[in-house]
Amino acid sequence: MKTLLTASPSESTEGWRGIRPICGTPSAAAGDATSDRVPTAAIRHALRALASETGPLAGLRGVKLLRPLVAQSHEVLRERLEAGGSVEAYLRGRTRLADSAVVGLLHIASVSTRMRGGNMVAPLAAVAVGGYGRSELAPGSDLDLLFLLPESNQSRAGAVEAATETCIKAVVAGLWDLGFVLDHAARSSRECLDLARDEPAVLASLLNRRFLWGGFGLFAALDIDLAGLFSGPHAARWRRAVGSALTGIRDDALGVAQTLDNEPDVKQGPGGLRDLQRAHSVNAIASGRPAALAEPELIEAHRFLWLVRCHLHLLVGRAEDRLRSALQPDVARRLGFDEPRRTTEAPRLLHIFRRHAHNVLQAAALATHSVPDQFR
Repeated sequence: MKTLLTASPSESTEGWRGIRPICGTPSAAAGDATSDRVPTAAIRHALRALASETGPLAGLRGVKLLRPLVAQSHEVLRERLEAGGSVEAYLRGRTRLADSAVVGLLHIASVSTRMRGGNMVAPLAAVAVGGYGRSELAPGSDLDLLFLLPESNQSRAGAVEAATETCIKAVVAGLWDLGFVLDHAARSSRECLDLARDEPAVLASLLNRRFLWGGFGLFAALDIDLAGLFSGPHAARWRRAVGSALTGIRDDALGVAQTLDNEPDVKQGPGGLRDLQRAHSVNAIASGRPAALAEPELIEAHRFLWLVRCHLHLLVGRAEDRLRSALQPDVARRLGFDEPRRTTEAPRLLHIFRRHAHNVLQAAALATHSVPDQFR
């Protein structure tokens, strides 16, 4: 998003099904056993307390003091994943933490800047989009955040009212102070639609939108506009645009061969998470949202790929999506494979990855080809 306001080696496939210590199932026992140790509520209450500070943006000056609490939350979530919690609970936990920070900072900034004026409804809506909108935040993921503005709040030059601009800048700075990496934009619904028509990647990101805070009417207007694209006479064209954004220039037939790569990219590579997103986003439903995953093999692939990606990020300490040979044994051990400590190979890990990648790539190709030829 453009920033407008800156401030097993055998043929058996049973190996993965037997691995429970990490993937588990998304149950209360696995996901909530240590929920009281995650100080998300403490962060939320502390941010609300800061909002009571007097003076322009006074409360925001204390935001940095909460960074240790955010770091503690991330650490608790990491320990839970590595102790056997489900990856779904891990991703949801990271999303809830980010939501608390975004909403809390918006509360402080809106009070401090008096952005609302005498109105009950804020002239702004915060919307999670992309991976953040899907509630899928890996350790190295950015927060894709859209600040949605009313049409009347912008002039022909695109200027934003001073109080609203100050509020957005303060929230962006606060999120960075708390340790989040942010990718944000400030646009009206009309600007979103105009840009989405020209840039399929923006359209694909908007499919995964989730309201966070502010004027819900602004979010509802965007919802209606996007639903109009995917329920109108040119719906297939926009579905195809989403498919092209998620495919890039790679050919699916070539992708099948590339799934044999010994160092696959679990996000952008053939059969990776981007192709999985394409498999259930291309045929967006009339509301302009992706249909939920329903096929068991794709649900299993989703869980496996996210496990691998999260553990890669945790091992390297940054966003790393290529499953390099040097990292494969450590990732395999984290997923419950009994790999010798000094081994330099993880054949079972690659075997299972390729099985999932093959299934994902087939599903993605099938979804893309279901769009009528005249709209390709």
